[in-house]
Amino acid sequence: MLFMRIILMILAGIFLFEYSSVGQISQGGKPLEFLGLKSAKIPVERMPDLDNDILLKQAIGEYNNSVQLKPFRFATSFEVNYTVANSGVWTTANDGTQIWRLNIVSEGAKSLNLIFSSFNLPAGARLFLFNENTKHVLGAFTSFNNKSTGKFAVMPVAGDEITVQYEIPAGYDPDETFAVSRVNHDFAGIIKSDDRRPFYPTVAGSCNIDVNCEIGKDWSDVRDAACRLIVNGTEVCSGTLINNTAEDETPYVISAAHCYDRWEYAETTIYAFNYESPYCSPLDGDPSNSVSGAIMKARFDSLDFALAEMSLVPPPEYRPYYVGWDKSGTMSDTAVAIHHPWGDIKKISFDYDKPGFSDFNSHYVDNAFIKVGRWDEGVTESGSSGGGLFNRNKNLIGTLTGGSAKCEKPIDDYFARFDMAWDYKSDITKQLKHWLDPEETGASYVYGKRFYQEEELCGAFTNLTDEDEHQLRTITVDGDFSGYWGGTNDAGITEVVEKFSIDGAETIQGVSLGVGRVYDTGSGGKVVIKVYNGTNLPGQLLYSQSVDLDFFVEDAMNYIGFESDVQPDGNFYIGFELENMSSTDTFAVYQSVRETDSVNFFYFKSGSMWYNFANINPDGYSASNVFEVVACNIYGESDEPHVVDDPLQIAVYPNPTNSYFTLETGTEISLKNISVFNLLGQQVEVIYSNQQEKKIRIDLWGNVAGVYFVRFNNGKKFVTKKISYFPW
Repeated sequence: MLFMRIILMILAGIFLFEYSSVGQISQGGKPLEFLGLKSAKIPVERMPDLDNDILLKQAIGEYNNSVQLKPFRFATSFEVNYTVANSGVWTTANDGTQIWRLNIVSEGAKSLNLIFSSFNLPAGARLFLFNENTKHVLGAFTSFNNKSTGKFAVMPVAGDEITVQYEIPAGYDPDETFAVSRVNHDFAGIIKSDDRRPFYPTVAGSCNIDVNCEIGKDWSDVRDAACRLIVNGTEVCSGTLINNTAEDETPYVISAAHCYDRWEYAETTIYAFNYESPYCSPLDGDPSNSVSGAIMKARFDSLDFALAEMSLVPPPEYRPYYVGWDKSGTMSDTAVAIHHPWGDIKKISFDYDKPGFSDFNSHYVDNAFIKVGRWDEGVTESGSSGGGLFNRNKNLIGTLTGGSAKCEKPIDDYFARFDMAWDYKSDITKQLKHWLDPEETGASYVYGKRFYQEEELCGAFTNLTDEDEHQLRTITVDGDFSGYWGGTNDAGITEVVEKFSIDGAETIQGVSLGVGRVYDTGSGGKVVIKVYNGTNLPGQLLYSQSVDLDFFVEDAMNYIGFESDVQPDGNFYIGFELENMSSTDTFAVYQSVRETDSVNFFYFKSGSMWYNFANINPDGYSASNVFEVVACNIYGESDEPHVVDDPLQIAVYPNPTNSYFTLETGTEISLKNISVFNLLGQQVEVIYSNQQEKKIRIDLWGNVAGVYFVRFNNGKKFVTKKISYFPW
């Protein structure tokens, strides 16, 4: 048996490795395809020719000549006006669905992103964007993406060609419901077709420290507040989700004024959370935890700060943390910064000495900056602009403006002082006080907070440590390559899982796989995600979910959100099985091989038997898959009563439901105070009925099966409950 031959070779010490260098809120789904669509002649709008090398040199020159400000400009813009009336082509599907398509090409672009204006999709309409090979698809965007500003920005799509596809049901009037107003040509490479790492300069400088290294362990809360900004489709900056004295969960993000050249650019900024490696190694993160659009509340060039309110509150799965702040002006004896250099995955920097107050240059108010004389660990770079600076109490005291620090010379960075931005100007559009102390408490500081609690309190979990190193582990038999231990192989390994143990009555929301190899021949290959209960080996199958092979991006973390909650026992196993794979399809996850007698988390199935990897070799080698689990209710379980006496609380029942459920509150109900969101934080349509003073029926009919969140404004704060919907 081939599998036993492999085991014998491991026993003989033959251990070969292959080393490899190291989404945005929508409704999901796929664009419609129908007979004749692919052969239909789709109009192409071509942008003027550009030279990427020249544009990149210009961007670097701007940075070098910009008094050392630290945004990263990666794209240039074309102003356009493409609508369903003046561009593209309409086609009708067999079921009557009307489909409008437009191709946009900007030759040589590393990626393209679009800005929409007059964006007002009707209920039932869907909008998709995808690249030439349809491997990179955004959407569906629906009426729930409409904003009061009428503007809408989307994440970059890999390649130099993008297709816009708009679908409306039969009988709808194809009015002009949006306009493509700006096409942004990526000349630097904020993403790639095969992975999402920046092209230039390949990655952030080697002295940067991944935020999930052991040295950053105590900063895990603040980490979850830091976000990457793509501003108006052309620049990358950093920002921080920040608390206020009312603690009302208002999603304010603080950053640098110079990141937003214009006040209205907040409306077309994308805020991405959790874009990071799951452990201490530069493995590309998943950028899908993003929110599109915000409203600028305060901005002042001379103090270089900006405060914007995002268009919606990040959902529980984003694990949002609202950082505290300190306006006392008392200087900390140490300082920490968290940021996205060059738009790369999240990094952390440490100054173990006391920074001081300083001028920056003549463009700014005197003595309005905190100067970090020398970074002791890490550094900041272009793209770090707006990133937060924190004192030892983990409260924000500044935001990065610029400086000369780089890996070769980590000195002289300047952060705009939070205490100066507080009320230096009396105009509420040029100060923080009005927004961050709405109750006029006069507080000198506020601590950070996670507003989601109980079943909505979520966290990310991995078995990886600083000592691990991700790699593709190959199987070799008689000198011949036989596939991967963590993927496609000829050795009889059919399933690969990772063992987890999380304290509490947790519910698993999804898993990120660190994918090292993907090759899809179009055969319809599937990666079937599976969750098992089990003590020493996988036992009862709790859940499975099939994912198309072409969904995955290699050399990156890929997040798969579960369609329903999964509640395992204390020990559980999560992994995958491959189905419908052709002989040339390839899929493999990264793994880390560990020292003798280390804890093993890697298990695999061959035939009908499960194997502990550490038990099949006499030297006790152990291993771990590069997996990260997102779980909620991580510190216990809430037993929700059906009678609500507390005026600040709510209950939902039955849960789960196959059609409708009841929302019961402790205070009077008004429809304007109720909203229902899907797992991605997107508001969904529901049907209300049987309204009483403190009780109402809510029907989820027409929505896809899955997990939803009911949010109720009780007049004091927002209260959210989870509901599972299975319409069968």
